[in-house]
Amino acid sequence: MRRHAAAVAAAAAVAATAVALPSPQTAAADGEKTLAWTAVHRTGGPPEHPKAGDTWAVYADLRGPGGEPAGDGSAVCTVVLTRYEGVVAQCRYVLRAPDGTLVLDSMENRFGRGPYRADAAVVGGTGAYAGAKGEVQLTVESGRTAYRVHLR
Repeated sequence: MRRHAAAVAAAAAVAATAVALPSPQTAAADGEKTLAWTAVHRTGGPPEHPKAGDTWAVYADLRGPGGEPAGDGSAVCTVVLTRYEGVVAQCRYVLRAPDGTLVLDSMENRFGRGPYRADAAVVGGTGAYAGAKGEVQLTVESGRTAYRVHLR
């Protein structure tokens, strides 16, 4: 009888410990990551008088939050609508860091003089970013684009 009582007590202790372990949701939240990069444009830009169907490309040096080199990047945008105040453009961004590449897609209102703010989707990546998903807030100013990348 004492052995049975000891076995029951040991099983209860194991069960209590199992309940106290962290849930898988906590582990998933720990996998989230935020990156802050700035692309300093080296070449390219939109045409002076864009019309629907026009495409432009930009190549840039990628910088980290402290201004340190972080890789390079590009953007290719196509005008899908023109209005008196500016254009709506569909853009694809490729950000290439030493540990992998991120690919982003967005639809942007480029009205007025800027800066232009938009949200983009992380649609994939390579290396450390293989299978990446998330969202990006980007700001395009004269000669630079700021990216705030939220990976999940």
